[in-house]
Amino acid sequence: MTEHLRFCEHGIKYAIPLNIIQSTLKMVTIDEESGGVINFHGKQIPVFALDLNEEETREIQASDSLIITAFKDGEIALCADAIEGITAVKTILPGDLTGTSIAEDGTIIIDDLSLVPLSRSIQPPKDREAQAILERRARSITLPDNADDQITYPEILRFSLGYIEYAVEMQYVREVILTGEITPVPGIPPFITGISVVRGRIISLVDLRKFFGIPEMGLTDFNRVIILSDGRMTFGLLVDRIRGRAHL
Repeated sequence: MTEHLRFCEHGIKYAIPLNIIQSTLKMVTIDEESGGVINFHGKQIPVFALDLNEEETREIQASDSLIITAFKDGEIALCADAIEGITAVKTILPGDLTGTSIAEDGTIIIDDLSLVPLSRSIQPPKDREAQAILERRARSITLPDNADDQITYPEILRFSLGYIEYAVEMQYVREVILTGEITPVPGIPPFITGISVVRGRIISLVDLRKFFGIPEMGLTDFNRVIILSDGRMTFGLLVDRIRGRAHL
């Protein structure tokens, strides 16, 4: 079965193939003057909402999310009420609409997003506090317009835990290994899952979700360990998948 990203929109459960998803983020301000786009790290990405039920104008909320996904020859940001995690989804019936099918639990699987009705009729929140939150988030994902092309950006290792993607600077990465036996240790902080022996050395293994106090949404299997060290301290991060190297 293919892995899918599950999400909810208008109270309906959907799933979309994970292999076309580029990123997920909390909702940000949408620039209507530029045609309904977000500035995602210097790239203008158009924002759409699902229109399967011919809903009226989609009013965004601060609690909403955006799914950055491949679409035809580019990418779009798709609105979602909530992201529910990554799971393998099995199709049992064809969907009522072209480009969709139905999963065992009734979830609508979006097999081909280019065939699914989409809408750009999206309205910002009326609440001023929510607007301020979205503006603050938008600034955090926007590169400065006057960024110096000569700046050397650090190389990072991208990885995922549940449905959230993280990154760590490559200068601290010593190696990536398969998760071996984890030994629980009583009386240690809850974010330390346990210890493991790596090349004859005892390494503490850290669960970032518990360290940052992030709700444990989505399935996780902790099948990789990223060994980090600054020369003085060494520990391992438990992760699900390695997404590759990149530059900020």
